[in-house]
Amino acid sequence: MRIGRWRWVGIALMVLSLTVAACAAPTPAAPATGVGEAPAAPPEGPAEVELTVWVQGNEVEHWRLDGPILAAEQVTDYKLKVTGIRDDAGWADYKKKFTLAAEAGEAPDIVLSGHEDVPVWANAGYIVEFTECKARYPEFDDVIESLWDSTMWQGKIWAVPQDTEARPMFFNKTKLQELGWSEEEIAALPDRIRTGDFTLDDLIATAKEAVEKGVVEPGYGYWHRPRKGGDFLQYYFSYGGRLYDPEQDKLVVVRDALEKWYAFQRRVVEEGITPANFIGTEWSIWHDTVSHGKALFWNGGIWQWADWAANYVKDLGGQEYLFSFVGYALQPSGVKGQPGGTLSHPLVYMITSEKASGKKNQDAACALLAKTTTPEINTLHAVGSTHLGILKSQANFPEYANDRLLSETLYMLDYNYYQPNHVMYGPYFDIVWDFMVKAENGEMSPSDAARGAVELLQTELGDVVIVE
Repeated sequence: MRIGRWRWVGIALMVLSLTVAACAAPTPAAPATGVGEAPAAPPEGPAEVELTVWVQGNEVEHWRLDGPILAAEQVTDYKLKVTGIRDDAGWADYKKKFTLAAEAGEAPDIVLSGHEDVPVWANAGYIVEFTECKARYPEFDDVIESLWDSTMWQGKIWAVPQDTEARPMFFNKTKLQELGWSEEEIAALPDRIRTGDFTLDDLIATAKEAVEKGVVEPGYGYWHRPRKGGDFLQYYFSYGGRLYDPEQDKLVVVRDALEKWYAFQRRVVEEGITPANFIGTEWSIWHDTVSHGKALFWNGGIWQWADWAANYVKDLGGQEYLFSFVGYALQPSGVKGQPGGTLSHPLVYMITSEKASGKKNQDAACALLAKTTTPEINTLHAVGSTHLGILKSQANFPEYANDRLLSETLYMLDYNYYQPNHVMYGPYFDIVWDFMVKAENGEMSPSDAARGAVELLQTELGDVVIVE
C-alpha cells in the first residue's frame, strides 16, 4: 500500500507539472506584418491606384491623354483610375509648369514631352529609368527599334515613344502643272528628291521661275516654318552637318555646313521666293496660306495635315481637297546625288520619380504605358492627328494601313535623324538659331553669322562642343 500511494502521488505531480508548462507556453506567433501593425487581411483583388498624366496637345491630339485613360481598362495588375491634363499652351510654358511641379514634389505620375527633355529631366532626377519597365511587358517589343534611340541617355532607356513624324517638303501639284510639268514629272518628284536628283538648288530655281511667270505671287515660292523650331536643322543636315558624336558624348558643329545652311536661308529671301522678315509670322496666317494652295513649296510636319483638314479647309472638302493638290516628299539634299532626309521628333512618355511626384506609383505607371503602347490605342492617335505610328505591327494594322497619308509617308522613317539627347543641346540650338535669324534677315552675312555662332558656341559650351 505504501508503494502504490507514492506512485499515485508521483503521477499527480507529473500531471500538475505538465499542466503548468502548457499554461506557460507562448501562443504561436502570427506572421510578421510590421512594427505595431495588425495582421493584414487577405487581398481581395488588384490594388487600387490613382494615376495622373500630363500631355501637351491641341484638340486634334487629344489621344495623347485619352489613350492612357482608355488603356487603363486593359490593365489587370492594378485597378487604375487615370486622370490628367491636356495642355494646349506653348511648349515652353508646358515644360516650365512641369519643372516647377517636379521641384515641389507635385509632378504627375506620367509626363509626355519631346525626347530632348530626357537628358535634362533624368539628370535632375525627375524621371526614372525605363529599362526594367521595358523588359517587363511584351507590348514594348513591338516598338520600332530605331525609335528607342531617341529615348536613350548615357546608354540607358528613359522613356517610351508615343508618336513620331516626318517633316516633308510639301509641294503644290496644281502650280507645277501651271509651270508646264507633266503628271508623270510631278509623280516622280518625291523619288527624285529621295535619290538626290532634285536638290535645294533645284527647289529655288523652280520657285523663282514660278514667281517670274506669275504662277505664284512674289514671296510665295517657298515658305518655311515661321517660328523657332528644329525643322530648320534639316538644311544643316542637307549640307552635311551633324549635331552629335555619341562616342565622345559631345555636340558637334560643322563650319562649312553651318555657313551653307545660313546662306540658303538668306538666298530664299534674296531670290524673292520667301518674304523678307518672314520669321515671326503668325501661325494662323501660315496655315491658312499653305492649306489654301497659295505657296508652291513649304516645309512642315505631317501632323499639320489633320489640323488643315479640320480647321482651315473643312468647308472645301477637308482631306480630299488637300489630296487634290498637295504632294509630299523628303527634304531635298543640298548636295547632288545625296539622298533627301527628314527630322523626326518623337514625343515620349516618361515615368516620374518619387522625388518629383511624391508618390510610389512607378510600377502601376509602367503597367499603364504597356497597354497604351498597342496598335489599337496608338493608331487612334496616329490616324486622328496624322502622326506616324511607333509600332512594327501598325504597317499592317487595317485602320493604319488604310490611311493614305500615313501609308505614303511611312518610308520617310528610313531617312530620318533626331536632335541629340544632350544636357547642353538647348543652349547649343539657341545659339545656332539666333545667328540663323540674323543671316536670313540680312543683319549679318551668312559667313559672318556662321563665324559668330561657332565662336559663341566655343565660349559658352567650351569642350562640350566639337568644331569640325
